[in-house]
Amino acid sequence: MAESLKPLTILILYTTIYRTGGPKFKRAARTMELEKAKQFPNHTIINRAVESKDEFLQEIENVKKSGSQITEFHFIGHSGVYGIMFGTDKWPEQFSPFEWRNLEIPFTKDGHFYFHACRSGRWFAPFISRTLGVKASGNYWYTTFSLSLKSFKWEGYGKKDSPLYVISCPGKKSHGVFSSVRKYLGMSKAIPMLEFAPTDEKVDASYDSVATLYDDTFDDITVRKDEWDWLTRALGESSDKKILDIGCGNGAFLQKLSSRIGQGTGVDISAGMLEQARKRCKLQPQLSFEKIDGPMLPFADNSFDSVISVLSFRYLDWDPILHEILRVLKPGGQFVVMDMVAAPVKLKEVPSFIKAKIQVFFQRFFQKKYWQALSKMVRDQRWQNMLKYNPMRSEHEMKWFLESRFPGQKTQLINIGWNSRILAFKSGPIHFKEVEKQVYP
Repeated sequence: MAESLKPLTILILYTTIYRTGGPKFKRAARTMELEKAKQFPNHTIINRAVESKDEFLQEIENVKKSGSQITEFHFIGHSGVYGIMFGTDKWPEQFSPFEWRNLEIPFTKDGHFYFHACRSGRWFAPFISRTLGVKASGNYWYTTFSLSLKSFKWEGYGKKDSPLYVISCPGKKSHGVFSSVRKYLGMSKAIPMLEFAPTDEKVDASYDSVATLYDDTFDDITVRKDEWDWLTRALGESSDKKILDIGCGNGAFLQKLSSRIGQGTGVDISAGMLEQARKRCKLQPQLSFEKIDGPMLPFADNSFDSVISVLSFRYLDWDPILHEILRVLKPGGQFVVMDMVAAPVKLKEVPSFIKAKIQVFFQRFFQKKYWQALSKMVRDQRWQNMLKYNPMRSEHEMKWFLESRFPGQKTQLINIGWNSRILAFKSGPIHFKEVEKQVYP
């Protein structure tokens, strides 16, 4: 059947239990449903609450089975760096980049995906446009509920059944207290969503182009003293153990561990980084490095005593790779993570922040080679381009994910910066092989 003859659908999905605002998301979705029905009388309008990835996928499958195509797909709710959030903060769910790339959504040629969620226009909407080949829109700043689409009008002024919208406008979180005052005085105009169109632009999100710069900077991984000390304590006595390093980069960490472990294997998606790793570790026969594509590990079940991810977990496809990690870990093995996340300094953290800054100040004098290489790397345009396609996770995303999948274990704060910090996590002995039903791989 020609596309023009197929039934057309506008799909509106929203969440109610992840974090706050559920009842208002439902109202906003109902408002959109009524308005779209008037605007597009020949379209089928579907409005559903979805609280999990499975429910989200089921709604897409229902559209496929109906033989219809989607002209507009709207999601109203909360968003993380890698997209829309489901579940609760006690058990969060989020599609990974790998999962998005494997989704088949029956869009029309001019289909449009809208993400009515905080900061969804910064990285996620352009990623979706490139990945799915459709127009995608999201908000750059935080969102709020409003009785008007054009400017902020507090919902408290309306009735419980008044039309309600999710809009983005300046507020306390994004622009400070003064903007919050202007907002509630009715002086804040809504900021239009950012729209992205699919292009043929080739994107290299890997570390290939910066592998040499990275290797020069982290020639000695112990320059990150606090992180190195914590990690070696977390791994404990490992002289006869097999270690898997996911996102091993230039292999500097495994190289430094080589004298105290039985065998080490590093995997990475970057061929350039693996080339550096093999060069630097050619005299350590107990170390090996393999390239992976996607969240699949080319190893047999129960192969490793410990799996680690150092400064790379934020880039991984969390649910799919965790499924693989549990598969290749021996019973009683452990999973250790250390990574950088985004979060502003809290008032109670100011003393720790000042201490960290003092350490950095002295480090510039006593580790000049490292700081010179680091400065050269971060100023390089290739590094800036790489960061553009590899966003940093928010602190709460990583914290909630790890602590929910390994109950009873807590993340630890290792280092703190002005807008970022280093988190560490140790699973303890693991004796289970599944944490949830996996859709992919």
